[in-house]
Amino acid sequence: MGTQGADGARGGRAFAALRRGAEELCRLVAFRALDSILLLATLTLLAPSRAGAGAWTQEEGHGQVILQGSAVHSGSEFGPSSDLYDSRPYDKLEATLVFEYGASDWLTLIIAPQLLAVDLGAPAPSSYAGPGYTDAGARVRIYNENNVVVSAQVVGRLPGTGNSQSAAAVGYEDPELDLRLLAGWSFPLFGKAAFLDVEAAQRLRFGDPPDEFHLDVTLGVRVADRWQVLFQSFNVISEGAGEGPYFGTSYEYYKLQFGAAYDLTEAVTLGVAVVSTVFARNAPQENGVVLTGFYRF
Repeated sequence: MGTQGADGARGGRAFAALRRGAEELCRLVAFRALDSILLLATLTLLAPSRAGAGAWTQEEGHGQVILQGSAVHSGSEFGPSSDLYDSRPYDKLEATLVFEYGASDWLTLIIAPQLLAVDLGAPAPSSYAGPGYTDAGARVRIYNENNVVVSAQVVGRLPGTGNSQSAAAVGYEDPELDLRLLAGWSFPLFGKAAFLDVEAAQRLRFGDPPDEFHLDVTLGVRVADRWQVLFQSFNVISEGAGEGPYFGTSYEYYKLQFGAAYDLTEAVTLGVAVVSTVFARNAPQENGVVLTGFYRF
């Protein structure tokens, strides 16, 4: 097949994934969003909120508390040739509480515990509910000139699933180390304040899963005094195959997320977004909703 034919085939598969994603997202919102919203509302009453600072560090003595909750559903999978087919369904809820504190203007300390609930469907139903990963690390600013900031970040990820022996906990059972380079740029876009955040990471995974390369991109535009829209892309490529029955092949997946954030006060921001896997290989096609809140101090 020529280059144009291959590009056309890939574009067709991506369009089909988007269409199927929209259908599954409607189902998710109709049948699952209420449960997740109730769960997240409960968590919000217990603690303040989440989103990300990207490449920017916190000022000395200041920081933020961030609560992010997501609810995703999958009923299909991209195969070795990136063709979509029906697969074992699952639903996943995550709630992550992130604490960031500026030890100095150039050094931000990070800790982020997580709660996780996963339900796998037939042919072999399985479930897990309990602690997920707890992240701990730091972000160091190494450049800050002309509205451009560059930082390096190191985060260790400790699993909380223990010896669950549940298929629903696969992928959350081994320690990880995330080594990340972040770059941020603030600029005007059509007369509106905007920013671009680009992050490249080497994710070292210990145990059966293979190491991964991550590339995350966020474009934010302040469309009104209190409103900001966010366009995000999350991309993961495994570095070969891993070991064991669940990680015997390499994989890659590409997600798009679109959302909006509203500044309730100077210290509190609330956000909502939708996310979908638009293209992948040997990976599930996920669709979901993300709720976010920040408290800055």
